[in-house]
Amino acid sequence: MAEMLVLSALTEAVISQAIERISYLLIYEAASLASVKDDVETLRIELRRMQSFLRSFDSRHAESADDSVRNWVSELRNIACEIEDVIEIFIVKAEASIVKGGSHLRKLRKQIDSIETRIKSIFESRSNYGIRFDSRDLATGGAGLSTVELRRSYPDDEEEENDEVTGLDTTVLKTRLLEEKDHLCAIPIVGMGGLGKTTLAKKVYNDCDVKQHFECCAWVLISQEYVARDVFSEILIQIGYSSQSHYTSVTEEILEARKKERELLKTVEEGELIGLIKNKLRGKRYVVVLDDIWRVDDWDSIKKIFPKGKEGSKVVFTTRMKELASYADPHGSPIEPPLLNLEESWELLYRKAFPSDVFGERGCPPEFERMGKEMVKKCGGLPLAIVVLGGLLRMKNSEDEWKKVEKDVNAHLNRYRYGQQYGVEEMLALSYHDLPYYLKPCFLYLGSFPEDMEIPRRKLIQLWIAEGLVTEPIATRGQTMEEIAEQYLRELIDRCMVQVGNRDYTGVGIKTCRVHHVVRDFCVSKAREDDFSEVIRQHEINHMMETSTSCFSIQQLTLTTRTRRIAIHPGCNLNPTRMHPHLRSLLCFDAISSSSLVQYIKSKNVRLLRVLEFGFNRSTMVSKCTVPTEIGQLIHLRYLGIRDAGKVKLPSSIENLRNLGTLNLRENAEVVLPLEILRLKRLKHLLLPFRTSFPHGFTWATYLLSDPRQIQTLKYIRFGQFLLRNKMLRCELTNLRNLGVHFKSNEEIRLFLLSPNLELRMLQSLHMSIPSNEGFSSLQPLCQCVILSKLFLDGKISKTHDLEFLPTSLTKLILCDSGLKEDPMPILEKLPNLRFLGLHNAYVGSEIVCGAEGFQRLETLQLFSLEEVTRWEVGEYAMPNLKRLHIKHMLELAMIPEGLKNITSLRELKISDMRRSFEDRLRVKDGIEGVDFYKELIMISFLERDVIL
Repeated sequence: MAEMLVLSALTEAVISQAIERISYLLIYEAASLASVKDDVETLRIELRRMQSFLRSFDSRHAESADDSVRNWVSELRNIACEIEDVIEIFIVKAEASIVKGGSHLRKLRKQIDSIETRIKSIFESRSNYGIRFDSRDLATGGAGLSTVELRRSYPDDEEEENDEVTGLDTTVLKTRLLEEKDHLCAIPIVGMGGLGKTTLAKKVYNDCDVKQHFECCAWVLISQEYVARDVFSEILIQIGYSSQSHYTSVTEEILEARKKERELLKTVEEGELIGLIKNKLRGKRYVVVLDDIWRVDDWDSIKKIFPKGKEGSKVVFTTRMKELASYADPHGSPIEPPLLNLEESWELLYRKAFPSDVFGERGCPPEFERMGKEMVKKCGGLPLAIVVLGGLLRMKNSEDEWKKVEKDVNAHLNRYRYGQQYGVEEMLALSYHDLPYYLKPCFLYLGSFPEDMEIPRRKLIQLWIAEGLVTEPIATRGQTMEEIAEQYLRELIDRCMVQVGNRDYTGVGIKTCRVHHVVRDFCVSKAREDDFSEVIRQHEINHMMETSTSCFSIQQLTLTTRTRRIAIHPGCNLNPTRMHPHLRSLLCFDAISSSSLVQYIKSKNVRLLRVLEFGFNRSTMVSKCTVPTEIGQLIHLRYLGIRDAGKVKLPSSIENLRNLGTLNLRENAEVVLPLEILRLKRLKHLLLPFRTSFPHGFTWATYLLSDPRQIQTLKYIRFGQFLLRNKMLRCELTNLRNLGVHFKSNEEIRLFLLSPNLELRMLQSLHMSIPSNEGFSSLQPLCQCVILSKLFLDGKISKTHDLEFLPTSLTKLILCDSGLKEDPMPILEKLPNLRFLGLHNAYVGSEIVCGAEGFQRLETLQLFSLEEVTRWEVGEYAMPNLKRLHIKHMLELAMIPEGLKNITSLRELKISDMRRSFEDRLRVKDGIEGVDFYKELIMISFLERDVIL
């Protein structure tokens, strides 16, 4: 049943994207569609009708999830995709034709008539084939087990009653439960599905000290199918409605008695149930565990039944929603069980695969141990996956059987269910089913990236937007597409479906994200099942080659899908002729030659491409990549990225890419651009390496950006080319947010900063560099950058007191080769929001002083190549939040400052290129600690380098 709802929700997402795409084309391709505007508008109206029906369907639910319903909903999705195809193909052909209209116009109208006929036929087939829908609730309607029936959640499950929980620290939860605060406390346990939240709660709930501490205890499953009166009835039964409320184990007699009590309570009004619960709990110290709660509304509904109770009463709940945890306990911190490390993972797998009551003292044979330790890595420390794998391996008695599982661990994990509990795929599917329709495609898209990849946030957002997965903002809300996409990502993180990889310089924002191994495999599997996307992976090709007959070629084995999105992973290749004829997205990771890029671009199957991301293998470093002229035929392209090439050269036909929003060539050694790059009308993000050049004879007095108001990101460029003294500076760069620019002289900097059309107040990130023989004569204009968060200044700063003009909004500041003669710390320590400070060969004096109570929010400090500094002083209460410190190549510094030892927040100290005498003060040698050794630090690291005596 839930699968059916997800199918319709994903179909709604596809239809919604089709509507937005057609709306976009009607605006920006008005000239191409002028002769068929009314026909295209008719299709948009049909799509909106389909969307309205699906939303109605989603709010009711299918009576059954049989093949006829699945096929019916899939047909709607295919129609939506076909509507996009015929319109975009018409635009491509009209663009290529010398004579506009003609046969292309007649063919389009014929296709539109055919589509309208098919839509009518699809809706008529509902009654013809008995496809019916009713309004029964998901919990009671449909075939198969409901969530509550499938997911057992009793506090005394025999399966785990005597099973020591590996790597599960119960101390924090037990301590918080036994605290005697004078108000009712909520204690959230939050994390992704299968992390062990319920297991942790059970372990502590059944603890003898906890049982004796509370007068009333109750455990109730909430789930996605929350029904208030059922939950209230269950709590009432457990806290004392009957004489069986205080029990040590659940027997058949007690279960039968409870069944009768539930029947009796069905006649009681909900308000009366709430009154009975409050009366039973009032004046008592109680603990209630709410397992698997999903929504804020559900929490609001439940919390009203709990009275203050006696001092120390608690409500514990498990959830996958960080937002819910923060809402219920805004001033506390939720308990988040960590993933298991490799040692803990193997210990848990060992116990599950070789239980002592079955195998006795024999344990695990050596040949099995090697395979087991390799397989458990695929579980990524997720307890549920390890338990499922252990249960599967317990049934495999031979080495050959273990080898079969080892070849494709993920497939076996998804198919196998451990006991009566959820399998891994079913557990993850719960979170996926609960996603709103607009997040489902964004989530599935994450499976396109290689395993263990740290996905850059900005790139992911730009790709989502280019793919059409982000809803166009409503003008009255004043949001950009990027801000909406950011909200999507944060919601996926709050739902514990995506993990934060690295935080940005603010310590709060997201720099990279990642997906757990098991979650990613679910994304890949689900995306393939629903024809959303296809991932070409080497191990799958190897497996298919091994299991298929020799008459099949590798191309036949690698692509048997109708998907419009393809991601080609390292070690794989794909014949362009075997791609979908209307391919929309191609992501290629670690290609070994530029010929494959040329082959793809010249293929007729990529004419409707919207996203092309092409990365070369770094170890083979392609020396030159000349993009073919045919790139200009991809007029629907919205994102173009090329990575890790020595030299990239773009053709002049690039000017035809009128829909291009992102051009990302930053991660290449050198780029040669044609002057036509400036004619791209909707370019928002232009990312280039510093070594960017233009054809000889280029005259900037003539050319400027077609619509400079579109530009949000412009980095890294040279002032002498992209921001000239003439027309370019008269452009209205009113939406520029991120800028990286290299200047030749201080005069260029002055012209740039004083330009009336450059909205300094809108800048969020600024990188400026200048040759060593020049410098920044004045930083005063920077005080206008009122929302500037990140600033990198590379070059001499003539006056130290000029730093006083730096905006107070700064959270990250790097000064490089500044040549400051006076200590900059007394000025910089007053920046109220500064979290990251890097001084890289920035100061030529001998003493730096971090004054008392300075740098109140600083978390990261880098001191590099301050070669004249002999003394560093840290005042009392300075840098109270410092977490990371990196000292590099400060050869005259004899020791770390004494005041640094008072900073209790410091967790990471990196030392590199320092004298041996300095390092010896921080080392432990032969068990003897150096005089500056930090016992409190989590990590002191000495980076490898040549020894400096």
